[in-house]
This record gives sequence, structure tokens and C-alpha cells, in this order.
Amino acid sequence: MREYFPKSKKNTLKAPKMPLNDYILSHRHLVVACHDVFIAYQGGILLVLRDNKPAKGILWPIGGRIERGVGIEKSLKIKVKEECGLTISKIKELGCGRTLFVEDPFKHNHGTDTLNIVFFAEGHGKLKLNKLHKDPVIIIKKKYTPKFSKSLAPYVRNFLEKALKMV
Repeated sequence: MREYFPKSKKNTLKAPKMPLNDYILSHRHLVVACHDVFIAYQGGILLVLRDNKPAKGILWPIGGRIERGVGIEKSLKIKVKEECGLTISKIKELGCGRTLFVEDPFKHNHGTDTLNIVFFAEGHGKLKLNKLHKDPVIIIKKKYTPKFSKSLAPYVRNFLEKALKMV
């Protein structure tokens, strides 16, 4: 992914947190730009059970909204640290995906539409999930069965299979 950041003494793209009502309105009407990362950890790939909508109860990689005015890799590192306590290195882009959920986290009843830049990275440190995630699972190549594969969301399955080739 190529990014263009013109040289400037001040990053005018940084902004304070958007008021919740404004964000809910944006979420209702716009595609949300996100990044997800399939983290190599303890010999496999880390997935976590999401504990919030729209992917509540689904095994998912770490990730979420891209931070405004921050480079993609830096934003991804911040998100990983917040969500699972790990630091990441050797970040490689796996591709892009789109997720469309009927549910949304704000009850506006218009679903969630995200465009996701997806990465692979090596994870380091002690795993400590935040309150939005639980029940971490380390997916190991030799235990990745067709039955388990079919239990995953197609988005997760597609990128997990790419990531497993890199472990």
C-alpha cells in the first residue's frame, strides 16, 4: 500500500474524537475504512471471538477503523496494542476485502459496511485482550481442517488461508 504524506510541520489531518452522534450518522451512511491483521503468534495465527457487533460471536482477526492522519502501519500497530497487548513486526499486506453486516453496533438498523486492508504480521509479547474480545484461538496449519474452515466467515477463511502459508 502506497501512502502519500506531504512534508508539513503540522499534521492537520489529526482530529479530536468525533462526537458519538456524528459518528453514528457517518456509520449509518458511509463505508468505514478499516485494517485487519492476521498475527503469527505461538506457532499459528491468532483469531479472537468478537464480543461486540457487528461480528459478535464470530472468530475474527485483530483490527478495526484506520486512525485518521496516521500511516496505515502505525495505525495498525496502535490498534493491535489496544486490542490484544501485542506488538507486531514484519508487516505484509495480504490484500483488500469488504465486509457487509446486517447488524451494526449502534442500533441504527442500516448495518455495517467496511472496506478492509488486510495484513499479516508477527506478534510479540504477552496476549492481553481488551473488553471487546475474548477466547483467543491459535490456528495451527496441521489442525486447520475442512470442517473448521467451513465454520469461519468467508472473509476470515480467505485471508487466514493466505496467512497460514506465511507461518
